[in-house]
Amino acid sequence: MNLLITGRHKIVFAISVILINFFLISCAGEPEYTYEEYRKIKAIDTDESSVSREDLTSEDEHRDEDGLQTYFDDLKDYNLYMKEFRALYDKYSAELITLIDDFGNETQDIDKKNQYAGSIKELEEKWVIDLKEVEVPDFLIGHHDCFIGFLNSDVLYYKYFLEADLEKANDSSQKADEYYEESSIELEAVERSFNDRAESLDLELPFNY
Repeated sequence: MNLLITGRHKIVFAISVILINFFLISCAGEPEYTYEEYRKIKAIDTDESSVSREDLTSEDEHRDEDGLQTYFDDLKDYNLYMKEFRALYDKYSAELITLIDDFGNETQDIDKKNQYAGSIKELEEKWVIDLKEVEVPDFLIGHHDCFIGFLNSDVLYYKYFLEADLEKANDSSQKADEYYEESSIELEAVERSFNDRAESLDLELPFNY
């Protein structure tokens, strides 16, 4: 039992890290202007520098326009997804963190501990259901699926805890940690890709590392 309680501290830490990451993300990734506004700014810059757009070949111009449009569209999709994702996080995390803390601190009353476990399991199951309703851009599917895997594995932890199957509970806890780590790696890869694309388009980097 003590081993299981120790394992739960890692999940509490993981959820706290998610909160910190989402706070940082909320301050990054939002473009300073829309694609249309960017085009106007570029047009003004071009006029001021007396460079004619006719100096560009049609092929180069279209390639540049397509690249900008795709970048801004993808960044918009990213921000819309993260807005929904954070809303669900806010909906569930505060109560879950309190329950997980109560679960970990309860060492005397097994019935009360089981009640905490059942409540956590139920909330995380609802979270998964809501997450499956979120529209996910293709480039964020890896992150999204891994995060759902994290929650599903955590649900199994509490299921097996209630069944007093300590071995399966610990295995589920380990898988939850692995899924969470992978979801973080997937998200960071997406954000670094945005930075690379922004740099190639001479735009301000949307994410700070």
